[in-house]
Amino acid sequence: MIEKSRWYKVAAGVYSEDIARFDRALRGLHYPAEKWQLIAHAVQAHADQDPADLRTIQQLWALPAGRYSNFSQVLGGAARTARGHPRRPGTDTTPEQQPAQ
Repeated sequence: MIEKSRWYKVAAGVYSEDIARFDRALRGLHYPAEKWQLIAHAVQAHADQDPADLRTIQQLWALPAGRYSNFSQVLGGAARTARGHPRRPGTDTTPEQQPAQ
């Protein structure tokens, strides 16, 4: 269950099951945290009882690099990635990134 203190404005594109998985994986993490700290925490913190699943780890790796001040920012990063973050080949729609026709 997501703690009441974690109910922030959720960015469009993040499904409730993703929120629940991120909540489980990042429970107990102290913010602010760098992207690598999010991943390390998800992998190590609950490895003995409730390890993060592969999908969660992949979504954390796909987050834009940087420092996240709170859980809401992590969800916002996940939403941007789900909508086609430029690091995902073939999903960026900016004119300079589109293939020549």
